[in-house]
Amino acid sequence: METLTIFIDDLFAQELGSESYQLIENKAMVSMTYSGLALSGSLIKETVFEDVIFEDCTFFGSTLENCLFINCLFINCKFQFSKFSDCNFENTSWENCKWGLTALNDTEIIASEGKNNYAFITEAPVSGTQTLSLNEFLALPA
Repeated sequence: METLTIFIDDLFAQELGSESYQLIENKAMVSMTYSGLALSGSLIKETVFEDVIFEDCTFFGSTLENCLFINCLFINCKFQFSKFSDCNFENTSWENCKWGLTALNDTEIIASEGKNNYAFITEAPVSGTQTLSLNEFLALPA
């Protein structure tokens, strides 16, 4: 599985001038495919993703703020301990994705769909797990 460092190196090494980053800001990712990518502990701000495919990717402990996803596809991705804040999803699809303790704060989902997605939440104080559909997950109070 690729790491964030390799992801950044391939895309922006010359532009940013270094090999290790935890911040991606004010970028445009267009017509890209990422397979087996792991974003861990990253901050992605004010970035546009257009016609991007994420396949078998993991978003772990990452924050995405003020991002726009247009015509994107998430296939078999895992979202764990992450946060989407003030993001917009337009014509974006999620297929067979798993959501665990990931928040969608002030996020708009327009003309998008999900197929076979599951969310896992822990009920306090007992360590039990509840399985929800993506629609049930999105309806949970913040």
